[in-house]
Amino acid sequence: MKQITPELPPLSPSQQEIVRLVGARAENIYDARGYCCAEAVLCVLNQGFGGDLAPEMAVRLGSGFCHGMGSAGCTCGSLAGAEIGLSLLLGPRQPGGMPKKAFEALAKAMHDRFKARFSATCCRVLLKRRKEQKGASCKELTGGGAELAATLLLAVRPELERKADLDFLRSRESKVAGMAKRLLGKQL
Repeated sequence: MKQITPELPPLSPSQQEIVRLVGARAENIYDARGYCCAEAVLCVLNQGFGGDLAPEMAVRLGSGFCHGMGSAGCTCGSLAGAEIGLSLLLGPRQPGGMPKKAFEALAKAMHDRFKARFSATCCRVLLKRRKEQKGASCKELTGGGAELAATLLLAVRPELERKADLDFLRSRESKVAGMAKRLLGKQL
């Protein structure tokens, strides 16, 4: 079967900086808040690009995809969180969303780009590669999945650059601050 990857325009330097910030923020949230890859990616895409989910809802929606679908080792949670984020912001069933076929091609592009960058999409395979010291860490997969999704978002909808919450994307939390929030019952 022939791969269908939509041709996308190159990103501007300011869009490339947003992509970098999205990846770094996803890695920071993964570390500081103790979120799994899917939770961190979806949290950053939602809040970073003005998604209409309350921040705690975005995290809750990502929870079932941690560790390859609830520790089943299937699809990497970072990829799943990225696909949910794309659906939230560009999906055909939301106001201003993409046409269904075009969105399906974009979702496939996300999958294919993730696989090309990390050599696999299966959590179990990615973890095995990491143990063999041939692959990315979960933190790197989290940042990479977020970057790939942000690249697609900005290529398809360049106007999202204006909606990007740069203060949120540039902010960083320490592990201590993240632990304090968890202990106080404030997940976000």
